[in-house]
Amino acid sequence: MNNIERFLKRMLLHIIGLFRSDRKISPRELPVNHLKRILIVRQHDQLGDLLISTPTIRAVRKRFPNAYLAVVVREYTAPLIWDNPNVDEIIVFYEKFKKWNFQTVKLFFDQLRRDGGYDCAIVLNTVSRSLSSDIIAVLSKAKYIIGPNHLKLDPEFPEKIYNVLTPRSQKIQLEIEHNLDIVKAFGVPPDGFEYDLAIDDDDRIEAEKAHYGLRIGAAIAVGVHFGTLDETRRFPLAKLAKVVDWMKSTNEIEVILIVGPNEVKMREDFLRMLKSKVITAPLMPLRVTAAFIKKMNLFLCNDTGTLHIASAMHVPTVSFHSLNDPAVWKPPHDRHIAVRAEDKKITSITVEQAIEAIKGQVDRIKSAYY
Repeated sequence: MNNIERFLKRMLLHIIGLFRSDRKISPRELPVNHLKRILIVRQHDQLGDLLISTPTIRAVRKRFPNAYLAVVVREYTAPLIWDNPNVDEIIVFYEKFKKWNFQTVKLFFDQLRRDGGYDCAIVLNTVSRSLSSDIIAVLSKAKYIIGPNHLKLDPEFPEKIYNVLTPRSQKIQLEIEHNLDIVKAFGVPPDGFEYDLAIDDDDRIEAEKAHYGLRIGAAIAVGVHFGTLDETRRFPLAKLAKVVDWMKSTNEIEVILIVGPNEVKMREDFLRMLKSKVITAPLMPLRVTAAFIKKMNLFLCNDTGTLHIASAMHVPTVSFHSLNDPAVWKPPHDRHIAVRAEDKKITSITVEQAIEAIKGQVDRIKSAYY
């Protein structure tokens, strides 16, 4: 952060502080029986982070079945929460400045402040503190703003935004649990670790059309997604090509490459590395992609959002991990296998490690079907 950004941030914090009290209450003092309008803010994160938070949203809904529950999300991630039965309203925050105009600003403010705003705002910050998320919570007119106690916007400023601070567990645990801890602190019990991603009939029909058009045979269908913009989290394409060639050599696995718009060029590079022929899926909207992944028997990917989409679709996975500990970030269910090198470098994962993990998953799939 440069000096100008730091100055503007501190000025904004100072202005906010002028209008907010220092008084805090403990999570157990929160008047939960009077919470009729609840806002959950999760707009600063990516696809996987939003899916990781869906067990928390579900738990809040179960604890407050009659409350009006709204969620603030980024435009990019919003499709993952469409049709979520636990959410009454989705408030979209546009990450691109050009999307903001008089109409979108007015709609955003109207949604935040309609019917007098919200009784409480729950800010699901677990790894980093987002000033924009905090400002959204303040704008919602929430009397109680709930957030974790381990993150500060600026060490030189007293906490003026969160007036209900929740404790952060020091043990190594799932990121899902860190989210749940924020609401567990004021009496919301967990309701399982499965993700919620509702796919409608239109998404399923489009995915079925794409699947049918590829003429995928009766072999075990393995979807492969190699993308992530972060190279430190991307299993090297040259090694992945050897893994894919091995899968094709077994004569019982069909490989389907699934990519997003930013990965088309990389896909062409990858295809040139292969000795075998694979199927390439067409570009599809996010929810159609999720429905398409659901038709796979196994999904091979990096530690990125598609891993969590596959988990939401209950598809077994083999995923490649680097610095992010899979004990924290991998979906916790038995159907997922994480591959990680001892030195935590993605480039140190061997072809043999990947093949061993895939063999284990294929054996489980075959035993389930035969």
